[in-house]
Amino acid sequence: MVEIVIVGFESLTAYRIPLFIFLLLIYTFTTFENLLIIFLVNKSPHLHSPMYFLISNLLFCEFVYTTNLVPLMLRDILLGRGVISYLGCIIQINILGGVSDVESFLFVLMSFDRYLAICQPLRYSALMHNRLCLYLVIAFWSISFVIVVVVSYFLINLEFCGPVEVDHFHCDFTTLMPFVCSDITSLKLLALVISIILSSAPFLAAIVTYTFIIIAILRIKSSTGRRKAFSTCSSHLLVSAIYFATILPLYVVPRSNHYFQVYKGMAFVYFAVTPLINPIIYTLRNKDFHKALQSAMSEMKLHVFDKIQ
Repeated sequence: MVEIVIVGFESLTAYRIPLFIFLLLIYTFTTFENLLIIFLVNKSPHLHSPMYFLISNLLFCEFVYTTNLVPLMLRDILLGRGVISYLGCIIQINILGGVSDVESFLFVLMSFDRYLAICQPLRYSALMHNRLCLYLVIAFWSISFVIVVVVSYFLINLEFCGPVEVDHFHCDFTTLMPFVCSDITSLKLLALVISIILSSAPFLAAIVTYTFIIIAILRIKSSTGRRKAFSTCSSHLLVSAIYFATILPLYVVPRSNHYFQVYKGMAFVYFAVTPLINPIIYTLRNKDFHKALQSAMSEMKLHVFDKIQ
């Protein structure tokens, strides 16, 4: 079995302890935030709505791919570089790819949810409900699983020429390709089709949907009404903008030596930093989350008090 060397942050060896602490803190806070919000959405009846159901699924995706990456990144920072088996590399690639595919679908569905809430409020309850969202999310994961199986078939059959040393902090499809001896024409075509369908198409769909939303908000005559309408979608708009602004350049920035450090930096922001920021954006000014958190803390205090008694 081929072993793959992950160069990672080898150039930052002199700063490995501060970098390790920084990344560990990011991962700890990210995990706490995501799991707390998922817990509150499932526990609090007033958060049982399509919008919060989709938010909890989005944060679950972020929890999965940060947990898939960051612990190994922490290990590699301490060691200077890491080694992973090719099977482990395939698993890592597919988890990242599969979860990212589901994320793209979720962002489109969330934009459509906000469109209905603002532009079709009287039809919202009839068109958007938890059962429909559940079926769609199951469909998203099923489609993603099929894609993962197909990609795995191609990856497992690759043959490598000599040792494989990847200048990245995780296993990445594009950085593996220079070491492959097999014919990868079909795999490259598959990757192109997937990137167009699951990145470019959702981006365009989200752009169109939010454009209609903004137009509808601007048509509201009263400033109070405009402000209220904008507040219902501002967090979704900001998170979507951050998501597509960080993931799309990963497909656009050249992988040449001159630009590769920029590519690595943007990948680090996408995989490590945005999952920390997104829960803050969703909950900072959200009264429903504040109410749910206060209720959960009150119940916890009562439970602790009863135990003491």
